[in-house]
Amino acid sequence: MKVRNAIKKVKSHFKKQGIDIEINSPTKGGFHKWTFQHGNYVGSFSANGYHGYDPAALDGEALSFHVRRFDDVTDTMTDYFAGSYRDNISQVCEALLPSPPKYPIGSLVRGKQTKRAERFGFAGKVGLVMSARSNSSITINWLGDEKPNYGYQSFSSRDLEVAN
Repeated sequence: MKVRNAIKKVKSHFKKQGIDIEINSPTKGGFHKWTFQHGNYVGSFSANGYHGYDPAALDGEALSFHVRRFDDVTDTMTDYFAGSYRDNISQVCEALLPSPPKYPIGSLVRGKQTKRAERFGFAGKVGLVMSARSNSSITINWLGDEKPNYGYQSFSSRDLEVAN
């Protein structure tokens, strides 16, 4: 992914949730990373082959996607490296500001007729969303079950639909 596309992706992710985020570009003689902060966390990425300020870096490949706390710094003298690296810019954005869940708490959902839903026995059942930790992991209380026993309590939003 090009650096300019990574910048667009970060801005659009935060804009969808009503936040106008500022991305700090590298300066002459300064760091060679694009950084952005939301809350207590800082996301950053670099351009392949470019160090410091260079307008051509926008056409370079974005890499080295990183997330850390704003007050956490790397100390190479003690082999302490702050934060963690991610595979792509989407993971950095989700770490800083998770997307809202597809089915909010209190929604009435039904299990789709998928192989996984049939295997675990909730295909066609109707339930109430009890918690939604992320866009894909949802806890459901199935209606009519005294004590649901599906082996796990977390269900994928891909196997669910809104009950009419």
